[in-house]
Amino acid sequence: MRIAIVVAALVLSFGLLTGQAQMVTEPAAFYIDFGIFAGENADEDLREIYYQIYLSRLLFVRAEGDYRANYTVSAVIKEGKKQITGIERDTTIIVESYDRASDPRAFVLNALKFKLRPGRYNIDVTLNDLNASSSIPLQTTVSVPDFDSPKPHISGIEFARKIDTAAVMGVFNKGNYQVIPSCSRRYGDGLMYLKYYFEYYDAGRADSMAQFIYDIKDDRGGVVASATIEHKLEGDRIGIIDSMNLENLKPGQYEFQVSTAAGPKGELVIRSGSFSIRWTALEMVQNDYERAVRQLRYIADSREIESLKNTPKDSRLKEWNDFWKSRDPSPDTDENELMQEYYNRVAFANAHYEIPNKPGWETDMGMIYIINGEPDEIERHPFDMDTKPYEIWYYYNPRRRFLFIDMGGYNDYVLQYPFDGDVNKQINVRGGGP
Repeated sequence: MRIAIVVAALVLSFGLLTGQAQMVTEPAAFYIDFGIFAGENADEDLREIYYQIYLSRLLFVRAEGDYRANYTVSAVIKEGKKQITGIERDTTIIVESYDRASDPRAFVLNALKFKLRPGRYNIDVTLNDLNASSSIPLQTTVSVPDFDSPKPHISGIEFARKIDTAAVMGVFNKGNYQVIPSCSRRYGDGLMYLKYYFEYYDAGRADSMAQFIYDIKDDRGGVVASATIEHKLEGDRIGIIDSMNLENLKPGQYEFQVSTAAGPKGELVIRSGSFSIRWTALEMVQNDYERAVRQLRYIADSREIESLKNTPKDSRLKEWNDFWKSRDPSPDTDENELMQEYYNRVAFANAHYEIPNKPGWETDMGMIYIINGEPDEIERHPFDMDTKPYEIWYYYNPRRRFLFIDMGGYNDYVLQYPFDGDVNKQINVRGGGP
């Protein structure tokens, strides 16, 4: 199935925090998320693939006085190795200026929809930037439950960045609601309410009241926020929207769980989904100053760190701003390019090198990435015989080489000393390493 669309840009932007230290961390180019809902016909449940593309990560070319990006998004759904269905959407984004095309806050949202029978599927989604001749593939595995069975069900949870309570026809319409998905499932940076939509199916409880429990759990399984809300079940299915305040939660990974007691014995029906909270640097200073100071360790010297640690509470924001002003390569402009790049690297490290109980910026790979930027070449060895997984990062100018070994097999790649030189002299990676 192939769809061609020209978009005069369904573009949204992040809200900005106000403050002297205002900044935006650069996002990934492409996010996807999924929704599973009961279809109108038995054994054909609606599968939705939401995708979010940041305009600044696409290549725009000037044409007819405007700036245009051309890309395709394709999805291939497989059951095992057998392809079940697929779709490709051609899109042209048109914006009026280069500033709009390069705005790191602007993005486009859309969705692909399928009918799928209950089962387990492998889904490959690929963004192809036609102007740049580049692609970004993403993969996931999805289980579609049998909503047609007589027992009660909770649909998949759709994490939202915005919900309108007036029905609007469109790709994000859910009955009486317009639900704009949060494809990254990342909150913070001004988004401090977890908004959600799900559907509940239960023919046996039609036209009655049902109590739903909403729990947010941290990465250790502890409940850090909870709410109990009653909803009237009008008919055998109902769409439910609500939100939970995240302001008291620190950055990290969380699980959002919905549960309700159903059936004659009151068995719990449960559905959950994961999300994360990421603070901007300014939010970190305001909410977790000690962590904000620790995060400067790759760019500040020990005297500066100690001075910032000992700064009185009412002077912390000023001192933090002064620290970055002293490093601003172009003080006559509104932007501090060095600060922007530093926190872009921190955000990238958190997104790609995080391991259980340790944010990406504190890992060895995160440290090297933040200090040196993206490697010119990465040599990966995840499955070599009689060898622990390892990677070698190469930088050409200046010439550097870093060896990381996954010592425990949990994706925690440890930097090996010395940093540079002959890799074979650094460590014997054969025979299981140290």
